[in-house]
Amino acid sequence: MAIQNRIRELRKNLSMSQVGLSLVLGTTQQAVSRMEKSGDIPTDLLIKMSGFFNATTDYILGISDYKRDLSGQLRMNHEMDMYYNIVLRYQQLSEVNRRTLLAMLDRLEQAQYEDVASYRKVDVIQKGDDKNAEDSSV
Repeated sequence: MAIQNRIRELRKNLSMSQVGLSLVLGTTQQAVSRMEKSGDIPTDLLIKMSGFFNATTDYILGISDYKRDLSGQLRMNHEMDMYYNIVLRYQQLSEVNRRTLLAMLDRLEQAQYEDVASYRKVDVIQKGDDKNAEDSSV
């Protein structure tokens, strides 16, 4: 599978938009689109993607078909053990309630990404104000 398809596949498996992934990676939607189209990934973003998707860099780059190495698999097993009760409860829900729960999770994730984006805007504005204060004091 090509690199660009791996990135898109990993993103889509989380029902995530390019904008959502860009917020997680600290980049732009255009950069995510470019990476998905060309497969050209800056090293720092590749490392962030690897951690976020819990996948090896080799998997993301299309070098390997193994998504996780042993430590990644152990980490995933530990996380699954922690959340197994939630999975059992989810399985007991009716189909309508499952869809409702997934819609609620989608909205919560969207709100979280919006919060991250607003914090970044505030941080950029504050850095600009700090720079302006430094310039006026010189």
